[in-house]
Amino acid sequence: LVLIEISLKFLIYWQNAEKIMEKKNEEDDGDTSGEYTSEDDGYVWPDGTRRRTREEWARYHKQVEESEGFDVDLFPGTSEHGFTALTNFDDDDIIECTKAAIEHFNKENDASFRFVKIEKTTCLVVAGSWYYITFQAIDGEANLKTFQAITFYGLDHSIKVDLCRLKPGAT
Repeated sequence: LVLIEISLKFLIYWQNAEKIMEKKNEEDDGDTSGEYTSEDDGYVWPDGTRRRTREEWARYHKQVEESEGFDVDLFPGTSEHGFTALTNFDDDDIIECTKAAIEHFNKENDASFRFVKIEKTTCLVVAGSWYYITFQAIDGEANLKTFQAITFYGLDHSIKVDLCRLKPGAT
């Protein structure tokens, strides 16, 4: 929940920064040398990746806000900070985090779910990795449920479970 609050504060900060820049541009003295232009969308980093376009950033921010960071598209060929959609669900660190999350859920709810498979993962890297994991687990009666977890995998290989819940709206 703390990370969700931080993410929402970041979004609010970002929106306020955009408003300040818009106001500054309205008051500008005509010098446009430091302004963002559509030409910046085509910038290519030395590793061959590019910046996200304004449209991609708008879609990214909308997805982060609406999904609390769980459902963010992959932006192929881009290299930017923030939530990144991952595609390798066989990564040992992510699997360990997922198993720790369902164990946490079971203890908190006197349940007996077992991890089955990861459906989707996003990652936010800050002195370790915050994983936003959507996964399936099965209970003792063979009922398959979809869960969401927020875990932190530290540089020291420690795992902290910040949240594990049934996915809202999932059956």
